[in-house]
Amino acid sequence: MKNLFKVMALILALSMMLAACGNSAPSGQGGTSDSQASTLQDSDGGAEKVWKIGVTTQAWKHEFIKNLVNALKATDEQLKDVELTIIDSDDSVEKQLNDVDTLIAQGVDGIIMDANSFEGSSPAVEACKKAGIPLVELVAYTENEEYATFVGTDVKASGLMAGETIAELLGGKGKVLMIEGMMGHSGQVNRAAGITEALKKYPDIQMLDQQSGEWSKDKAMAVTENWLTKYPEIDAIVAHNDGMGLGAMNACVAAGRTEIKVVGIDGDTEALQGVIDGKYAASVLDDVWIEADLAVREMRDILNGAEPKKKIIVDYVPIKDAATAQKYLDQRK
Repeated sequence: MKNLFKVMALILALSMMLAACGNSAPSGQGGTSDSQASTLQDSDGGAEKVWKIGVTTQAWKHEFIKNLVNALKATDEQLKDVELTIIDSDDSVEKQLNDVDTLIAQGVDGIIMDANSFEGSSPAVEACKKAGIPLVELVAYTENEEYATFVGTDVKASGLMAGETIAELLGGKGKVLMIEGMMGHSGQVNRAAGITEALKKYPDIQMLDQQSGEWSKDKAMAVTENWLTKYPEIDAIVAHNDGMGLGAMNACVAAGRTEIKVVGIDGDTEALQGVIDGKYAASVLDDVWIEADLAVREMRDILNGAEPKKKIIVDYVPIKDAATAQKYLDQRK
């Protein structure tokens, strides 16, 4: 009888052992204990978070904005933990605001905005704030300053530099025309202020007229053609961007008025080549490649918990000679 009990006890013990083994994953089939799983997660850091970032810019038809978009795409390729969705607002404030609402509805983690209008694009700031997502403003900013960070330039400084460049080229005297950007845009407001302030120091420089070219090469060319018939004496034209400056240059060349000095802002490729060729007097370089990269990295840092930097300012560079223009062109190859 005792032997029978011993056999039954042994069978029961074996059954319990088999049941215990059945609760663990078989060797070679991927099962791990809690402690093993913890160790594996610590060693590989887990899956890396990919931040979805929406971007809205001014119209891609402008060369400067094309460069901006290309720079954003380049940074997107470099950074494996961000995924950019870039939208062309086509210079429409209404479309830009709708695009921001759409990006928010799509569940992006943050938005980068190159504002179409200083005042008109401001509601986007409130929309992002209400949605609880950070907004980084890039290149052009809004009147509403409740964004996380602005990355760009001291826009008025570009106007000051362009104005000083005109004064230098003219030897402190002459008749000047100014082609402005889209009225109400922060670039137009601040560049006009900077140019005006710079030229006020030169009493022998007369501002004959100023008119908006709406950031368009074709519109600036048409404006210049009208001026060439209206004003017999013109020494220089200063434009709020190189696209408009190149339009003015083309009008002057077509009219045989190549003595008129044209200065623009942005450092577009065609403008730099114009400086090298001696057709375009000067450009004030706005290094959008650096700004775009900084904006994406700043957004990533914010999303990872870093304290936002209210402003990240990139300095302008005057391009007044062929050697300097060639240096920056070579960097783009």
